[in-house]
Amino acid sequence: MTFSHQKVVEIVSQRMIPVWESVAPVSVATFDLGDGRVVKGTMGGEIAVYFCRPDGKVFDILPALHSPHVTYWAIKNALDFYDRTGATDDAIRSRHAAQFAATSGVDESAYREHVDKRRSKEKSGDAGTRALGEMYLSKSGIIVGEEPITVVEPGGLELYKHGVHEALKDGPLRTPQEWKEHVFLKILQQELKGGEFVYDVNTLKPIDIIED
Repeated sequence: MTFSHQKVVEIVSQRMIPVWESVAPVSVATFDLGDGRVVKGTMGGEIAVYFCRPDGKVFDILPALHSPHVTYWAIKNALDFYDRTGATDDAIRSRHAAQFAATSGVDESAYREHVDKRRSKEKSGDAGTRALGEMYLSKSGIIVGEEPITVVEPGGLELYKHGVHEALKDGPLRTPQEWKEHVFLKILQQELKGGEFVYDVNTLKPIDIIED
């Protein structure tokens, strides 16, 4: 898991004061198989890591859950920037303006196609089928070596970073609470809602787990 990885734990505990807030309930789908047997899983669900100055103002954001490697270097780069500049207002805007320009050629097509495909599945079929589609299309869990890694939607990382640079390159600095709706609704396209849902597997329609 990303936030129990030793390198991530060490840099956070040595250099940061971590604060956690649940911004919305997790959406959990339960599929009733009968005879007391059930299958449970989460539908979507995202996180955002905010890097803040002592006054609580955000100077960088890592949207979505990423691998330990990506998360570690995002933290290290944010700390290096703070050590070098003090994360002054001008330094924050200058940094993100430059990175926004550098990532202006990011290809959104593959990611947008994936999101559109997921949404088309969400809008069709019964509620249980839509929930199952959301579960398998939102993230993929794989095992590499001794540690599990969660992979975000293809093409998402660079697109998310581009959205962060665009948001932080000008305008007033904000707290995580003030950034919440913009980050989750606009950048991550993740609704701030959740809850527990139970479905009868007999209502499910056939779906393709492996897609072209």
